[in-house]
Amino acid sequence: MDQKSKDFLYKYLNNPSPTGFEEGGQRIWLDYMQPYIDDYISEVSKKKINVSLEIGFGSGENLLNLINTSEKNRFFIGCEPYLNGLASFISNLKVEKYKKIRLFKSDIRELLLHFSKQIFDEIFILYPDPWPKARHEKRRILNKENLNLFLSTLKINGKVFIATDVKNYFDSIYKLFESNVNVKIINFNNYHLRPKKIIITRYEKKALNKKIKPLYLEVKKILD
Repeated sequence: MDQKSKDFLYKYLNNPSPTGFEEGGQRIWLDYMQPYIDDYISEVSKKKINVSLEIGFGSGENLLNLINTSEKNRFFIGCEPYLNGLASFISNLKVEKYKKIRLFKSDIRELLLHFSKQIFDEIFILYPDPWPKARHEKRRILNKENLNLFLSTLKINGKVFIATDVKNYFDSIYKLFESNVNVKIINFNNYHLRPKKIIITRYEKKALNKKIKPLYLEVKKILD
């Protein structure tokens, strides 16, 4: 354990709320994670490398697997607004992988608007909040306006991977992609088959235990 980690552990264990879920523990976690969390990740757009983005990665199970199994020249950006998810991810990230990932803790749209060109060749949106009430549908991360923004930063032949366990949300997402001439649905009529790039997470296991079959979309960008 390096000195920085020792100092963090000492401070963390000796604060009044050591579990990390109260304000004091959260602040210590946030200070520790700050080197790995960028408000604006400008350096990525300057590099000629493969870049994957996961939006709303939760505790980071799938993102960690992508990082640990990726090729050498692949870089990752993870977006997660909740501190507990960021903390869980960082605690499980191997030290030697730190340079492969940057984290963004705010609204993903703020980050994507910062990029002026296509930089991603993979975008993962797994189990986004379905906002089931009709009056809240505009809050869904996958709507027409956001989809156009996501695709504007995706390279030609780049892919979008989506998973949800809410059928009506899946149907609305499907219609968005089906009506977009710039993309092609890869897993047509095979929506219960999990793409190889997505692992079974704890969230998915909960759905399966409730006899709910997750639905997946794998979509390729074919035109600008």
